Amino acid sequence: MLESTYYHAHEIIQERCKGRLKCVRNCPTKAIRVHDNRVIFFNDLCIDCGNCINTCPEDVFVPVIESMEDLKAFKFNIVLPSNILYIQFGVEIHAGIINQALKNIGFNEIADVARICDEEGFALRHHLETHPRIRPLISSFCPTIVRFVQVRYPNLLAHLTPLDVPREIAAREAKHYYAEKLGLRKREIGVIYITPCPAKIVSIKQPAEKGKSWIDAAIPIKDIYNLLLPEVIKIQQEGYKNDPEKFQYPKAWGVLGHFSQNVGSEKALSVAGIDHVRRIFDDIESSKLHNVDFVEALACMNGCIGGIFCVKDPYVARHNSIQMQEKYGRPGELDEKEILKKYRDGHYFKEKPLLPRTTRNSEIDIAQSIKQMKKKERIFAKLPQKDCGICGAPTCETFADDCARGEADITDCIFFKK
Repeated sequence: MLESTYYHAHEIIQERCKGRLKCVRNCPTKAIRVHDNRVIFFNDLCIDCGNCINTCPEDVFVPVIESMEDLKAFKFNIVLPSNILYIQFGVEIHAGIINQALKNIGFNEIADVARICDEEGFALRHHLETHPRIRPLISSFCPTIVRFVQVRYPNLLAHLTPLDVPREIAAREAKHYYAEKLGLRKREIGVIYITPCPAKIVSIKQPAEKGKSWIDAAIPIKDIYNLLLPEVIKIQQEGYKNDPEKFQYPKAWGVLGHFSQNVGSEKALSVAGIDHVRRIFDDIESSKLHNVDFVEALACMNGCIGGIFCVKDPYVARHNSIQMQEKYGRPGELDEKEILKKYRDGHYFKEKPLLPRTTRNSEIDIAQSIKQMKKKERIFAKLPQKDCGICGAPTCETFADDCARGEADITDCIFFKK
């Protein structure tokens, strides 16, 4: 088995496993097996989609998260709230109240990710207009999608947009600005992201597109929500007067279709849910997807509002998003000349190109690979091909591959047991 050093935002508590196989069946990259009520985990194949955390009834997979205690390591703390945080409180709670509550619990300043989203939407549209060679371009804002391409679709890496994610750009700008303003070193300034999913924790701890993230830590929405709620109630009781200059509501709230709106919906396709994304990527790889310039792909159903760290039901959250946009939203004024200047200066681009991930499937040479493939085919032909999963592998084909690698025995199949 390949010994890799990939970071993942969960740990496995083996003694909880009862062998129900839900994690095995729901893993999109076949990174999990179960034998004798024990989880076997291939961490090079894991893309941190969170399906195992979400589906396991015994909580075998436990998120590894950070807390407010991590703020003490810095002299100045900046919070980077995902737009999804504001939706959790509903239409009656203005975002300004949430921002004040964030300061009340210990943050010094709030960075505006929504502004960067709108800027990057314009930059993305410009990039599509000036770079027609590769079509369709695929959004790289969901870290699970990036890793899914690295592991399952390395031929599509060139299709991923070269722009960095808005949260990283916002964190970089905030660190530069406050370091100069306060006379602090950048390492003395902490940037903490409020995340809807574990994948973004992984992208901070081990980013795929740079050596080190500009974000220092990430706290789940559901954890920060419990801290904010008492403060929100207190601020409401004391009376809050909104200053529209302090906060602009964005065009969308992390709901599926946000970036498609920016690039022009007539040539953009939005898809959510890893199974649906897989079908679209299969079509792109087979050159079956036509008349589409941009694919906005998100791993969670309904987009980031479906993240496992969210509090509200995703459909309620989507309703809140629409209502809040109608009640508070106003079109933000973009300095298009300044955005184009930043674009030309490389302000919005990734620091380095994305590369395929080295996995257990890519570590062997061609001769050995051909030999192993023939052995797999012979074993697969003997199997019942019912994909029952009782052997601990998700499909008969995967089980045949495990047998060819020497990681399983054909007698592990119930149809071959004596």
